[in-house]
Amino acid sequence: MFTEHTEQTAPEASARLLKGVKEKMGFVPALYSYIAESPTAIQAYNELNSLLGDSSLTPQQVQIALLATSVENQCRFCVAAHSAGSTKAKVDPAIIEAVRAGKKPADDTFSALITFTQTLVRERGWVRDADVQAFIDAGFSKASVFDVLTAVALKTLSNYSNHLTQPALNPELESFAWAPPSAS
Repeated sequence: MFTEHTEQTAPEASARLLKGVKEKMGFVPALYSYIAESPTAIQAYNELNSLLGDSSLTPQQVQIALLATSVENQCRFCVAAHSAGSTKAKVDPAIIEAVRAGKKPADDTFSALITFTQTLVRERGWVRDADVQAFIDAGFSKASVFDVLTAVALKTLSNYSNHLTQPALNPELESFAWAPPSAS
C-alpha cells in the first residue's frame, strides 16, 4: 500500500533528507524510505533524532530509551535498528540483551531508565508521581523526564510507521533481527 521511496521517487524535500541520511549512515534504513512519502514526517523524525543528541541523556541512554520504547511497542525494525545503535554507542551487550528479552539489566541506572520509559509508553504518559520520583532518585533530572518523553515521541512516529508499512530489515540490520519474547 505504501511506497518505499528512493532519492529519485521521493518528494523533493524528502529526497534531500534521504541523501543526507545515506551520507551519514552509509545506507538508508527502510523506515526513512517509507516516511519519505511525507516531507513533514521525515523532517520531524530527523529533527527529533538530532535534538536528542543535545539532551540531558548520554548517547548510550538515548539508544536504550529508544530501544526500550521499540520493545514495548513490539517494533521489530526499530528494535533491530536500536540494538545496532546501542552497540555502536558502546552500550554493554548484557544491557542490550536484557532489554530485547524484556528483562531488567543488573545496572541500576539503565534499569531505572528502561522501567520509566516503558511505563511512560504503556501508561500513555499517565505515570504516577512515584514512577517519576523513582526515575529522579536513580540519578536523572527533571529535564531527563522530558528527554525520555521526546525519545518516546520519536519512536512513536517510527514504530507506528513501521507497523503500517512493515519494512524488511536492511541487510545492515539483519544480524540484529528480533522477535518479541514469548509470553510464559
